[in-house]
Amino acid sequence: MTEPIIHIDHVTKSYGSFTVLKDLCFSVMPGEKLALIGPSGSGKTTILRTLMTLERIDSGVIRVDGDYLFHMERNGRLVPADEAHLHRMRAKIGMVFQLFNLFPHKTVLENVTLAPMLTKGVRKADAQRRAMELLEMVGMAGKANSMPAALSGGQKQRVAIARALALQPRIMLFDEVTSALDPELVEEVLNVMRMLGTQTDMTMLLVTHEMSFAHDFADRVLFFDRGRIVEEGPPGDIFTNPRNERTQTFLKKIIAAGQRI
Repeated sequence: MTEPIIHIDHVTKSYGSFTVLKDLCFSVMPGEKLALIGPSGSGKTTILRTLMTLERIDSGVIRVDGDYLFHMERNGRLVPADEAHLHRMRAKIGMVFQLFNLFPHKTVLENVTLAPMLTKGVRKADAQRRAMELLEMVGMAGKANSMPAALSGGQKQRVAIARALALQPRIMLFDEVTSALDPELVEEVLNVMRMLGTQTDMTMLLVTHEMSFAHDFADRVLFFDRGRIVEEGPPGDIFTNPRNERTQTFLKKIIAAGQRI
């Protein structure tokens, strides 16, 4: 059988007295598209940040693509990972953030080429050629020489997606990538994500409040509440016939707010 590309095993993470992830266990298969939904503060974004090693875990282990994320094996036991190991693991994962995080003083093309040149030693000409291919893919090739300040929110987010893809990750993480956009700009970003889902074999984890998109896009949905997975299953089951009362209450509020599922 194919092994999971992500395996989270009894992971706990706290900020002071607040425990945001509570003995969390789940796996993600290669190529799977996983939607993480639930109320704010339930731990969804923390999961993505730990996978990017932006946050350390307090206990448990995470494996990514067969390797421990925060640990290394030495003399038959696990020890904390050194920076070289973390750097190697980060190269397997790309993340697109809610607020774009583009470098404001660099052009669109420079934003996309910088990481491959600095972290992988890619030659400038090769990095630029690949960047233009990616910008073409997300419909932004015509803005290659523009500065981020001249772009709409949807355009900035499409550039951010191209930048994450430039490192050729096996796993892509999307953290509320449409929540900072004006409503009329949301669809252009979702269309890029749909394209990635159909034209690539990347594993994709999506934190979103766009329930209709999660329903159509995801292979599996995890509903989080207070740092735990309360319910999981195919989108058709979670959105049309949730079994857990907490899931039912959450989705009723989403529908009452005017969202289509």
